[in-house]
Amino acid sequence: MDIVPNDAGDFSWDAVINIFPFLADLEKSSQDPIHHQEGNVGIHTRMVINELVSSAEYRDLSSRDRFKMFWTAVFHDSGKPATREELPGGRITNAGHSRLGAMIARENLRSKKVPFFLREEICSLIMLHQWPFYLWETNERRSPMQQRKDAIKASLISDTRHLLMHATADARGRISADNAGIVERVGLTGLLFEEHGILGKPYEFANNESRLACFDHEDREPDYAAREDFRCHVTVMSGLQGSGKDTWLAENRPARPTVSFDQLRIDMKIDHSDNQGAVAQAAQELAKTYLRAGQNFSWNATNVLPEMRGKVLRLLRAYNAEIEIVYIETLPEVLLKQNANRKAAVPVDAINRLVRKMEPPQPWEAHSIKYVLPDTLTNEFMFENPAILAP
Repeated sequence: MDIVPNDAGDFSWDAVINIFPFLADLEKSSQDPIHHQEGNVGIHTRMVINELVSSAEYRDLSSRDRFKMFWTAVFHDSGKPATREELPGGRITNAGHSRLGAMIARENLRSKKVPFFLREEICSLIMLHQWPFYLWETNERRSPMQQRKDAIKASLISDTRHLLMHATADARGRISADNAGIVERVGLTGLLFEEHGILGKPYEFANNESRLACFDHEDREPDYAAREDFRCHVTVMSGLQGSGKDTWLAENRPARPTVSFDQLRIDMKIDHSDNQGAVAQAAQELAKTYLRAGQNFSWNATNVLPEMRGKVLRLLRAYNAEIEIVYIETLPEVLLKQNANRKAAVPVDAINRLVRKMEPPQPWEAHSIKYVLPDTLTNEFMFENPAILAP
């Protein structure tokens, strides 16, 4: 992937397609005729990249950040073809394309072993890439309090300067009657970030409980210093099947009881392919016995989707538990080998379906998040030796 351009003269869309051939299908997906008179998604993507890499801000970035911004631009609208919906009158909408685009980028960058934190910064920018177009405005759906919280949330998972840089290129890399207006709105969002002290840096909460409570309660001010007086501590594992969750718990939380989905399936004689409702109910009831007793314990399940984690985390929050998420990820080939060696191996197709949808935990989900990753996914020496970025 050593195709990241230093400026517009270095950019080659053919080189991008050579690495990720499926992106050629962006040319087949038409866009809204009002906001995107330039044509299909592929045309727009190339225009955005050209605007980005032609900017002085881009040229001033480190090689790491140029990599981040370039691949953000490449994948930012990759979710549009699958979310395209034609409305009466010829208008086109792509609801949900930002989140889907982040998932597509995660799956494909994971396959290329892009370092974890760099990959997730790219995915966060894609997830948030439309926010600067409207975050500046309050209305009946977004109160000033909610506006501030949304801005803070963006600061927790992205460098807001880079979010604005991409949004500016996105606004300019199109043909519409309102290009200048979109760029102006991005600038207003930048002033909002500056006003709240989060331009290029994350918001600092008084403590970890204050961060969670801020997003749990609509009326909770971000500045409020919440009391930290927990009944117990719970370690929630998160990782694909075969990533090593059992091993980590055995080595790091050996004395704690564990709510284990795998063990419950064995005890209840329920296969992975069967309905998991009874297993989930049994897990909830077992967890409640520990929570009522104020006993520290671990929760061991896949938990790679926000919807899956949310049910667990809401239960733990209701009992005032201090929550630690341990997220484990390993290399794709290692994952499949370790899964094959499990007593109850999960079908590869089932794992691949989760890979396409997985979303690692975010700062507002738990009091702390620990990442357990192989050196290959944490070492960013790749930017000292660009040759290893080759396809």
